[in-house]
Amino acid sequence: MPGLRMSSPAIDRRRFLTLSAGVAVAGLTARELLAATEAAAATADLDPAPFTLGVASGDPAADSVVLWTRVVPDPFAEDGGMPDRAVDVHWEIARDEALRSGRRTGVVRTDAASAHTVHVTVDGLRPDSWYWYRFTVTLDGTPVSSRIGRTRTLPRPGERVPRLRFAFASCQSWVGGPYPAWRDLAEQDLDLVVHLGDYIYETQLGTLAEFRRLHALYKTSPDLREAHARFPFVTTWDDHEVQNNYADEVPGAAGDGRPFLDRRANAYQAYFEHLPLRATSEPDGPDLLLYRRFDFGRLARFSVLDTRQYRTDQPCGDGRRVPCAEVSDPAATMTGPEQERWLLDNLSSSPATWNVIAQQTIMAQFDYDLGPQKVVNLDQWDGYPAARSRILGHLAQHAVRNPVVISGDWHTAWVNDLLADFDDPSSPVLATEFVGTSISSGAGWDADVQLGLPANPHVRFYEGSYRGYVMCEVTPGRWRSTYRIVLDARDAASPAYTLGVFDVTDGTPGAVQVGSGDGLNGTLTDTAGDPLGNAEVVVEQDGRGVSAATTDAHGRWRVFLPSGAYTVTGHAVGYESRSTTAEVDGDRTEVGLALPALADARAGVGRVPGPRREAGAADLVLQNSELAVAIAVAFSDGQLAPVTAGKPVDLAARGSLDQLDWINLPYASPTQPTGTEAWQSRTVRSSEVRVVTARGEVAEVEAVGTVVGQEQVRVSTRYRLAAGSRDVEVRSTFANQGSSAVTLWVGDAMDHDGAGQRSGVPGHGTIATPYGSPAAYAPSAPWMGMTGTDGQVYGLLYAEDGFDCYGNGNWIMSRREVRLEPGATVELVRRLTARAVLDEDPWEVLGSA
Repeated sequence: MPGLRMSSPAIDRRRFLTLSAGVAVAGLTARELLAATEAAAATADLDPAPFTLGVASGDPAADSVVLWTRVVPDPFAEDGGMPDRAVDVHWEIARDEALRSGRRTGVVRTDAASAHTVHVTVDGLRPDSWYWYRFTVTLDGTPVSSRIGRTRTLPRPGERVPRLRFAFASCQSWVGGPYPAWRDLAEQDLDLVVHLGDYIYETQLGTLAEFRRLHALYKTSPDLREAHARFPFVTTWDDHEVQNNYADEVPGAAGDGRPFLDRRANAYQAYFEHLPLRATSEPDGPDLLLYRRFDFGRLARFSVLDTRQYRTDQPCGDGRRVPCAEVSDPAATMTGPEQERWLLDNLSSSPATWNVIAQQTIMAQFDYDLGPQKVVNLDQWDGYPAARSRILGHLAQHAVRNPVVISGDWHTAWVNDLLADFDDPSSPVLATEFVGTSISSGAGWDADVQLGLPANPHVRFYEGSYRGYVMCEVTPGRWRSTYRIVLDARDAASPAYTLGVFDVTDGTPGAVQVGSGDGLNGTLTDTAGDPLGNAEVVVEQDGRGVSAATTDAHGRWRVFLPSGAYTVTGHAVGYESRSTTAEVDGDRTEVGLALPALADARAGVGRVPGPRREAGAADLVLQNSELAVAIAVAFSDGQLAPVTAGKPVDLAARGSLDQLDWINLPYASPTQPTGTEAWQSRTVRSSEVRVVTARGEVAEVEAVGTVVGQEQVRVSTRYRLAAGSRDVEVRSTFANQGSSAVTLWVGDAMDHDGAGQRSGVPGHGTIATPYGSPAAYAPSAPWMGMTGTDGQVYGLLYAEDGFDCYGNGNWIMSRREVRLEPGATVELVRRLTARAVLDEDPWEVLGSA
């Protein structure tokens, strides 16, 4: 559309300062106001007041479409800057941008009860046709027209259509950035846009005024308004339009002092007001009918779901955890019985070549734990497996043609096979699921997903580092999904790239990658050419780190970078690091890198690869061909400040990544450690951490310090790693240099943060004591351990018994009482290990070590 760029009215500095001080009036933070004001000032010509939030269209049919706008001179004011009276808004629509061909007009009245929003359903339009429209209103005696928007109708039901191009998107947290992904989407050639939820992100306030403020704030984005003005939208919600992880009448977070259904009614009202929805979706208090069907001729049928308003409460307390018995309840539902029947009828009666289920959360199973247990996200379909099985079973039983699920919610990009039985990777593929990343919302769980991928072979593709959307081109013979991403969601001018391209062929479920996308790509191998999975690639420019990636099981990795010269370095446990240079010119660039295996043991500056790595350049690394461990020198963990120095902070076995949160090794307490925070005993402070032996058959690091509060007790801990060994020998010597006897409790504590975290001791196996309720355990053999998400087990194997273990499923510690006479010493000797284990019993490797 020529010249189509969006804007909102400029706000002068005095107005900005007044608003930022008067939060009670508008509810805006200074940062929100600044971002919105800068966007407004930059594009103050196309969306003049009172049409400051632009125009939009949506819910298209073969003969009609909904047109939307809001009369709002000041989007930051609670009343929108409008008087409390009704106004008439004129609308016009035509088949050409000059608004002459087939022109139709009308008038609609709007008032403060609907925040002066306008919904016009224009009937009697030509099928499969583009239209242009605008609004005009007279305030203060002067008529003002909106920008001209563009929309289209759908082909007639049953009509044979050669092509459909649409995009789907979700999750656009305002604080995540100025929406460069919407800028790129608005530049595409599309027929429509499907928004899968989290259009806004709620705050603690639950008033109607607050939800209206949030919708207005989000539409101050010129790029979001651009997309709305260019294409008709089909929208549905997820949870943040109301409250995170809510389920039907059950709130998902702390309340705001009002009944939850009042919050829901306010949220639903504001949602309807600010999006182009038909009158059939007008809310009745806390109820709003949002699930609906769209037929794009005979080519595609879209069943758009609402998986929040009717779902049963998340089982087992919600979150990511081991499923409890509630998960198996056949009555548990994401959609409610009525919507489920409606969906199944849509699917079995469909004449369409492609049958699309447009919904919110990931439908495929995803197990975050590589061990024998299963850890799933209970807010997704994994919390409702019976309902998922009914839908997938229906696809198979009724031979539904080419089912495709499009999903959002998890802020990351996926391509999934939907299997008849997710616990049997060889079971039939019944459908394909495309999960889009977010427009701007972050993904703090990316590392957890990456580590869990080996347990989920039905995930054909995953990438969690970038924000963007998915563009789909559908023909009778092929569905093609192109994943588009931006480098930096916080940069409005951030360039966009293709992440990957995937095809589904008519009659053959399951996507095939046909394009690997742009970016800096490479393969990390050993010198024999075998791929190195679970390794790390770091990209630097002028000595500054600019990006990093983890290799997949095939040693592949990819990052997206602006044009320029870069240094690429590969790091893998058991291997020497190597670097090469790469020149990025905007197109796809391939880099190959081979790492030689370590032939000896080493101590010095290094790197333990992994998403939870904490050690920096000043810390020390012990490594050989089997494992690597970092010892803190400068790094200080906030939970152990100021006694982190001298303690292990990273640990990983060959073929694995660091996940261990930390090891409090050793501690020394004048009283027996008890309580939920016993693992944080801050009682050994090292004054020196140094390399004793740098390289050879043995490498050694020593930490020397004292016991806090008992400074007459000197503590020396030596870490010794032999070439080829799978264990680090750790020897802590406590020496009483004072003139009086000292009694201490000494030992170590281990913790791991991740979905697969479990603690264990011999004689008890996995400790199931819940967090907040630690208990003492008598081990039948002298070791204790923690498991990790990626199948590693971390262990401390003691040379002598005579201790108990204390902790729960989140952490475990050893405790033994010692008495030191003046001049006496006592040694605590153990082996520290990390082993990759996928056996049924994760502790077997420690028991036999």
